Amino acid sequence: MPSSTTFVRKSLMRLSWPLLVVTVVTLLAALVNVVLLSAASPELNAAVATANQILGILYDISVLFSIGALVVIAQYLGARRFGSAQRTTIIALRASTLLGVGIAVFVAVGGAPIVAAINTPAEIADDANAYLWIVAAGMAFNAYIVAASAVLRAYGRTVALLVLGIVVNLLDVVLLSVFLLVLELGVVGAALPTLLVRGVGMLLLAWMVRRRTGVGMFSKLPEKTAPQKGAATMARLSVPTVIENGVFNLSIVFVLAWINLLGTDAINARSYTLTLTALVTGVILALAQGNETVVGWDVGDNARDHARRLTLRTAAWTAGASAVLTLALWLSADYALAIFGANEAVVAMVRDVLLVSAVLLPLSAVSSVVFGALRSAGDVVMPMVYSIVASVAVLVPVSWLLIEVAGLGLVGAFWGLVVAEAVKAGLLTGRWVRGTWMRQPTVAEGADDVLGESEDVEVPVVAD
Repeated sequence: MPSSTTFVRKSLMRLSWPLLVVTVVTLLAALVNVVLLSAASPELNAAVATANQILGILYDISVLFSIGALVVIAQYLGARRFGSAQRTTIIALRASTLLGVGIAVFVAVGGAPIVAAINTPAEIADDANAYLWIVAAGMAFNAYIVAASAVLRAYGRTVALLVLGIVVNLLDVVLLSVFLLVLELGVVGAALPTLLVRGVGMLLLAWMVRRRTGVGMFSKLPEKTAPQKGAATMARLSVPTVIENGVFNLSIVFVLAWINLLGTDAINARSYTLTLTALVTGVILALAQGNETVVGWDVGDNARDHARRLTLRTAAWTAGASAVLTLALWLSADYALAIFGANEAVVAMVRDVLLVSAVLLPLSAVSSVVFGALRSAGDVVMPMVYSIVASVAVLVPVSWLLIEVAGLGLVGAFWGLVVAEAVKAGLLTGRWVRGTWMRQPTVAEGADDVLGESEDVEVPVVAD
């Protein structure tokens, strides 16, 4: 086995800082994208934002195998089952790519009815449909990308993801600038960069995965491996998260339908708020993902007490950091919004929503860190139930009351998120503290039944 496949166990911060930097790069690119779209047309920005909200549900489905792959591979690596980790990599890449093809077909066929169903304003509906049809072609690329990224995260190769993020985001900004401002292609110019960049990202990741793990999507599986069981195991670990994300995004679609009735200003105010707070969300995501990987290694290595302490500390740090960053955004909102050319009504809405977000995002930080840790320990069913309860029984009715009955508009939508996230964070943290997840068997303990083990390949391991 080449030395490039050596597994190096890393600390939380060594795992997280590349993820944080690539998040910042991605968010800066997203910010530039919104500026370019708004410069081309506020209606075009609103159309793309609406289409991306629909695509968000499908992006969540595309991680069906990648979430489970991260858990399985990380636990195998923690248990020093290196051959099993390689076999899981091959299965995950194949299964995820096939899933992406199916999602692409669904977007192409069902995009237009969904756009109509969520009360999309007539002036942006055609552009939203066109964006969906073009981007649909890249969903197979996207499914491969999320699976390959999960593999690299499980192996601790987050610096490779940083390099990839810099390359594809720079390419995205350049292409969008040319297509929108030079060639003036409108919605086609907004969608083509997404499609092209995903194709490039898939090719780069395929090379990185083979270089770092020694295998790829087309590598031959060992004779004694049972790929059906491997895919089923990853799906079993992923499905609860996919369902939870899907229900949450469907709930958001209900809320979005009420927001759309408020007009284009409210749609753009929401879009600008999410763009500004994306940096905070990125910090949360980076620390939650790093913690999730370490928990997987710890569980595979039977070091659950360390995983428990680390997760509680990470949740506290992340919540505190997100509160400080969101308040800083609120204080500088007028300067930040100037780059969008937003009108006074939009600026006022964004400023109010940012203040609410200073409560929302710390709660989201706790939920994200603890949910990821529970999942990495193999505890996936009850966390899913908690999240669904928060979305269906809390978010939807509370949002309706605050938006439609109390007349609070966009601010009411974000207060609905606060209430739902508080319920979710409380339930998840209580489960983590009680330690129910500690009784979950590891993947390695049931390896022979799960993946049909043959002899594992010995790969050098270096402790951080």
